[in-house]
Formats: sequence, structure tokens, C-alpha cells
Amino acid sequence: MRHPGGWGRSLALHDPVRDPSPGRARALNTLDRGAILRSTVVAKFLPWPPNSGDKRRTLGVCRALLERGPVTVVAYSGADEDAAGLRAQGFDVVTAPWRRHPVDLALGLLRSGSLSSARFYDRALEGLALRLPPPDLLVVEHVQLLPLAKRLRGDVRVLDMHNVESVLAQRVAATTTGLKKLVWAVEARALRRVEAGRHADVVAVTSAVDEQALARVARHERVVVVPNAWDEPAPLPPAADPVVSFVALMSWTPNVEAAVWFTREVWPLVLQRVPQARLQLVGRNPAPAVQALAGESVVVTGTVDSLEPWYAATRVAVAPLLAGGGSRLKILEALAAARPLVATTVGAEGLEDLVGRGVVVADAPADLAREVADLLQDPERAASLGTAGAHAVGTDHSWRAAVAPLTAAVDALGRGRNRE
Repeated sequence: MRHPGGWGRSLALHDPVRDPSPGRARALNTLDRGAILRSTVVAKFLPWPPNSGDKRRTLGVCRALLERGPVTVVAYSGADEDAAGLRAQGFDVVTAPWRRHPVDLALGLLRSGSLSSARFYDRALEGLALRLPPPDLLVVEHVQLLPLAKRLRGDVRVLDMHNVESVLAQRVAATTTGLKKLVWAVEARALRRVEAGRHADVVAVTSAVDEQALARVARHERVVVVPNAWDEPAPLPPAADPVVSFVALMSWTPNVEAAVWFTREVWPLVLQRVPQARLQLVGRNPAPAVQALAGESVVVTGTVDSLEPWYAATRVAVAPLLAGGGSRLKILEALAAARPLVATTVGAEGLEDLVGRGVVVADAPADLAREVADLLQDPERAASLGTAGAHAVGTDHSWRAAVAPLTAAVDALGRGRNRE
């Protein structure tokens, strides 16, 4: 559905993109409360369908900005992305395939010094984005996209940090060995240098924990917390069987490590108490280490068309992360389906307000296994905790409320500059 205000164009990737109002004044006083705000959002991948936490956050931010004015999404696309689906919702779309050409990797590395940032630099997508008219608001999703967005202009620039990436890299380094440990430690230092740069007028983080972590890396003048959120809970009926699910992108290193650790260290303890229990590892592109976990009581799904039937079969969800940053959209997803969730402290980071309201926290394998088994053996308690979680998500974690601090900071910045 297109926005009732009429903005949103269907743009072919090869079409020239022109400002719909040539010569219009671009004074910063347009960034006032309630004024139309023309935004460009630079993301890793087109956020439709929203089949990952990264895409859900990007889509939530884009939808909130669409209420203020036209939004152009600049991102890579592949077999998992649907540009037409985004355009149908009223967004303009500029996209190119994610190629990872050696020359682009070299240029991205020169611009950032970071290997993970270099992976997301592409001259073709940069060229398309440079043809766009400068927006009122330029939002860059992820530190790793700063090399791509370096030459893009906007009256106000926002960096939306889904994670404090240097902290995430350091945590991964701490849980690995050998060459992998060295590579992640070097990457952590490179990302700290990128995060310390003055790339944006406003920096958004997902939690107070990340705000504190970023402050230890660098002092930024304007930092706002834009917590992860959810559109609308859709509670499912209680599950009939003792099924546990870990739903995540199964190619991402922290999720792979979590799946392996939980299956090897925690799951045997759960089976001792609930021998008929089943574990579902649900998510796209499972790494070989995750595929190897499949067995008599463990199902590895790979990519699924819809998560609903898998959540419908789930009595307890888990987020057993050992490393990570930001806050966990998959926790909100599980709670929105009325599924209680057992998480590690790291897994629940950024969503501490939900502990006791759908979320249970435990860290040691024995403690985690006990909490999971208790819920599996008490369907009524599991259903009650899941219902509380769905209510908490619906009342306290809407995207409109989550993005409000960001738009308020942008509006205030515009008014302040106009007075100068």
C-alpha cells in the first residue's frame, strides 16, 4: 500500500533519478516537527522480506520515516530480497547485486581499514546512490556501510549502529583460537577506529548498554537510543509438544557459536529431564558446523518459507548467545508469537526490561537447561509467560515509539542550526 500522502515511486534500477521538485529550497528549517522529511536510507540488503533481525530493524526505521515523507532505500539485493515488495509499500528503491569484486574490496579496505566494511563497498551501488538528489535526512544502517556512504550528501546524517561492531568483534575474538582469533582482534581495532570517526550528526544505538560501550570507544556529540521494536504481536495457541527453538541467521558467527554451544553443552542436560524433547535450529544458510548438529532430537531446517509453523510447534524459544551486541529482534519475534524465551545474559542484552515479562535469563549450561526443562514440563506456566511477553512487546516496543527519539533529535538539530 502506498502512503496516503502520495509519495513513493517505482524506480527501475537503470532509470535516471531526478528530484521531483527541482530547485526547491533545502533550508534546515524544513526539519521541524511535523514537516515533510525526505529521507535516504543506506542498508546492507533490501529489507523485504524482513527475514533477519538486521532487515527488521531497517524496515522498522524506514516505515517510521515514511510517515514523515518520501523514503528511498539504497541497498544490495539477491535471491532473498524483493524490490517490488518494497516499492508496493511506497518506498523508492535503488539497488544492485552484492558482487564483492576484488577492486571494490581493495577500495573499501583503503577507505575504512576494516575487512567487514570492505565487503560492503561497491562502485556500482555507490554510483546509483550518487545520482539521487541530496535528502533532508541520510541514514546509514551499520558502521560497515560508511565507506559506501562516504560521498553521499544529506542535510542531516545519521549513523544507525545495529551493534557496537568493535565490541562484537572483540567478543568473537575472545571465544575463538588461533588465526581466527587474531583476525577478529585486528578487525576489532579497525572497527574501533571507524566508530571513533565523526561520520554523522546523530548516532543511534539500540540500547543503553551499547550507548555506554560506544562511549568507551569515542565521544559523539549526539547519541540517541533507538531500541529494537516490533510492529504488532500475533500470539499463537500454546504448543502441544515439548519443542525448543533457536531461530536465527545460522551463518552469522555469533549465532553459529551459540547453536553449537547450546546443542553440545545444554541440550543433553535438557534431554535427561525431558527425553521426548525436540530442538529446532531454524534459520537461513546454516553453516557446516550447524548442519552437523542435526540428529535424532535436533532438526536443522535451513531456509524456511514462513516461521509461523515453526513457532506454532515451539513451547520454548532460546537465545543462547555467547557474543553479540545491540538488542535482539528475535527475542521480540518469539515473544510476539507468545513464546517464552530463555536467554543468556548476552542474549538478552538490550532487552533487560523484558526479563520476567516473557524472558528468563541463565548462563551456565546446567542453569540454562533447568530453566528450559522447567518450562517444557509446565505448559501452563510456559503459556502464561509467553502471553506476558506478547503483551509487553505490544505495549512497550512499537516502532513508532522506538524511532521517536531519532526524529526528535533530527528535528532539534535542524531548528538549532537554523537559529545559528
